[in-house]
Amino acid sequence: DGGGGGGIDEEDIKWTAASMYGAGVETSTSTLEGFVLAMVMFPEVQRTAQREIDRVVGPGRLPSFQDQPSLPYTARVVTEALRWFPVVPMGIAHTAQRDIVYDDRCLIPAGSYLLPAVWWFCHDPDVYADPEAFDPDRYREPRSEPDPRGVVFGFGRRVCPGRYFADASLFISVARLLAAFTIANDVDEQGRETTAELRHRPSMTSRPVKFPFKIVPRSAKHEALIRGENASV
Repeated sequence: DGGGGGGIDEEDIKWTAASMYGAGVETSTSTLEGFVLAMVMFPEVQRTAQREIDRVVGPGRLPSFQDQPSLPYTARVVTEALRWFPVVPMGIAHTAQRDIVYDDRCLIPAGSYLLPAVWWFCHDPDVYADPEAFDPDRYREPRSEPDPRGVVFGFGRRVCPGRYFADASLFISVARLLAAFTIANDVDEQGRETTAELRHRPSMTSRPVKFPFKIVPRSAKHEALIRGENASV
């Protein structure tokens, strides 16, 4: 720290690294679970994204971060996954530091706890048409519905410090899953196709109730590509 007394020690570094890992793993994993559920329930979205990836990236490699500007539909799939299944549905608590009068009629006394209704913000039918549908095109003109990142990552000083890292990791995870795999309804012991539905496990960070699905490589070439990527790690 150069002798100035303002540095951090090894223990600080450990706790900082642990908090980044702990905060990111739970929320990112839950978002990916919601994404997988959406692909099972809305297979045409999956097929549309796969056609875009096949056209832009081709069959010889997996998508990279550099491909993101050329994959606008896939990027909108990530945006819609954040909106469709916000993993912190009641946000993080804030405290009013002074008396606040909201809308000239509602007094919020100093010291009150405030919990943002993130789930409602993302599913308000006055803001998002047919909010229960998983529709990545809702962000295109002329609809241009609001980007949910303005609410799902929190507010003010409590906004998620890892939001840009989380956003990037979600894009590459979603793009590579779509490039290499088909995600679909499973088949039960009687050979009947199962049906997945959106249900929640209640907690501070929400996750979908376990649902049946299958995930398989899209082709033998895709399987070889996946195995090659794993071997190089």
